[in-house]
Amino acid sequence: MKSLILGYGVTGKSFESYLKLQNKDFDIIDPKIDNFEFSKISEYSDIYISPGINLRKTFPNKNIDNLNLISDLDIFFQQDNSIKIGITGTNGKSTLCYHLYQLLNKESSCNLIGNIGNPVLDNINNGKKYSVIEISSFQLEKLKSNNLDYAYITNIQRDHIDFHDNFDDYKKIKLKIFDNCKNPINPNIEFISVGQIYKFITGKEIIDNFQFKNLPYRLEKISQGIINDSKSTNTASLNYALNTIKFSNLNLILHGNPNKEKYKKIIINSSVDKVFVYGSQKAEIVKKLDHENIEVFSNLEECIDKIFNENNNPNILFSPGHPSQPDYINFEERGKVFTKLIDKKINESR
Repeated sequence: MKSLILGYGVTGKSFESYLKLQNKDFDIIDPKIDNFEFSKISEYSDIYISPGINLRKTFPNKNIDNLNLISDLDIFFQQDNSIKIGITGTNGKSTLCYHLYQLLNKESSCNLIGNIGNPVLDNINNGKKYSVIEISSFQLEKLKSNNLDYAYITNIQRDHIDFHDNFDDYKKIKLKIFDNCKNPINPNIEFISVGQIYKFITGKEIIDNFQFKNLPYRLEKISQGIINDSKSTNTASLNYALNTIKFSNLNLILHGNPNKEKYKKIIINSSVDKVFVYGSQKAEIVKKLDHENIEVFSNLEECIDKIFNENNNPNILFSPGHPSQPDYINFEERGKVFTKLIDKKINESR
């Protein structure tokens, strides 16, 4: 019988490359594009499922327990020989993965893979000693067998409720990263530094004055007083940004889909002078927003134009607090658009 790749994003394409190397016969169905019925899926022997596919919601009255669902992590765990370090969490996992990768790559050799954008299946047994794997709740939900050497959770806060139904289910899935893990790192989920994690794994102290590189769109300084935090895709990351940035007369820009968390209200602290909301779901955000000075626009350019018209040297925090879809492909595209518009305004004022 044929195999099936279900979903054709980054992970689906890595499944395709992997199965071609295995000389397996397969079909591809992408639910975002293709109309498909449950009876068609049940005809396949193996179903290689992408993380973002939620079969229980797609087929609520069907028995999916008998389907042989295979995740990319299950394949990687079974076949790869590197020392596997899994990191998950609601916020901060990408930055932690990136910093730990830099330390371990200096120590020896290391992969930086998983949800961070580099598929695990493209890196099986490539000769690296370590693999730092960013793991999402979507991936953990589909994981059958955990074979991590080390595991760490940055934090667990309300997120992805639209996918996991409720916070308790979301938390339970996040905690799966510790199941059968050989060396859980701080399973009490208390914050520890990347240097402490590095020492836990290698037994060595962090190199003195080690200079970390940072990922873009995470509280990234674009210009004096202007911060691009497009990676802010939930209210927890928004609150972190507001507590970190200490600018006066701050203009905050919000955007995105508020349905992911299913929260009731966002209370913006007094450090924010004005809140600018834009995008296709601006009305939904405004309904849940508690602040005395709110302005609403159709697009980001209108927001930035209004801010610069009121002040040639404004303080701006672009920390949207919500996912980027459907207005952008992802937070990277959203971040690029913001930086481009700011650069344009700065150049016009010279």
